[in-house]
Amino acid sequence: MSKHREDSYIFSSALIRASERTLIPEADLIKAAEARDFGGAMAVIEEYGYGDGKPLENPRDFVKILNAEEEKTYAMVFSAIPEGSELEFLKCVKDYHNAKAILKASFLGISSEGYLAPGGRFEPKNLESMIKERNLVFLSAEMREAITEASEVFGKGRDPQEVDIILDKACYKEMLRLAEESENGFLTGYVRLLIDILNVTTFVRLRQMGKPWTFFQKVFLEGGDISQSLFVSSYEENYQQLGERFSPYGFAEIIEKGAVAARDTGLYSLMEKLCDNKRMEYIKNAKFVSFGIEPAAAFIIAKESEVKNLRMILTGKIAGTPKEVITERLRETYV
Repeated sequence: MSKHREDSYIFSSALIRASERTLIPEADLIKAAEARDFGGAMAVIEEYGYGDGKPLENPRDFVKILNAEEEKTYAMVFSAIPEGSELEFLKCVKDYHNAKAILKASFLGISSEGYLAPGGRFEPKNLESMIKERNLVFLSAEMREAITEASEVFGKGRDPQEVDIILDKACYKEMLRLAEESENGFLTGYVRLLIDILNVTTFVRLRQMGKPWTFFQKVFLEGGDISQSLFVSSYEENYQQLGERFSPYGFAEIIEKGAVAARDTGLYSLMEKLCDNKRMEYIKNAKFVSFGIEPAAAFIIAKESEVKNLRMILTGKIAGTPKEVITERLRETYV
């Protein structure tokens, strides 16, 4: 259910369904990944509205094209839905990323230039001014409290990691609150899934680093479906046993394949891919909703996943990464 009537979403749902045709299907992503060079890959994605058709003077400027596409997607969706605040939670991660970068740059006496990302609720430079001047009145209670706490904690221990821990906890606490305020189970379920994914991947990384379970307790994010007690009681078990324990939550494959690959190779790429595919599997449920906020949320998340795939492809082309490696890393698509 949602706090708005289904018929409030007739226009937005129709617009989203039409816009889904602009998403790049798997076959064409593979075509871009298998292109001979950067120019060949760009030619494929330009057919789906990326860029203006002019060759880039600097290939690395493709980042600006991807950012512009994301911003265009958010603007289109937010202009169509009855109330933009329903999907505000999707912008939180970028705001908190910027807040972390601003705080750490300020603490270390360096510039935040190059570390700030567009696409949040606040323009990066405006957020920077608010944080530096401690004019936090326009920020959420979660972010205000986290910035204040992070400043105090860093002043005592001078540990930048503490800034990340404090703001990450606040970020997902706020995301969950905003999703719950929408009164929509799909949105709330998505945030809970994100929290579970982050807890599972952190759990595996800390085990591989040899960190004690007490450190995991410190960074554990509240609000997911998987309890902290399950992680802690499983901390010393092998991955086969862990797969069975996490199977009821749909994480067996991520543990048995992704975590095992991380253990055996030291690389987390497979685990990260499986986690991204799990997110995509979840949002595909929106395809069965005729009218509602679900198609709008799914379209934004699908576009962000598409941009992530394109970033891997284009970065790989610039770096000369073999096409087979790029193709293997691609995430599942929405269409």
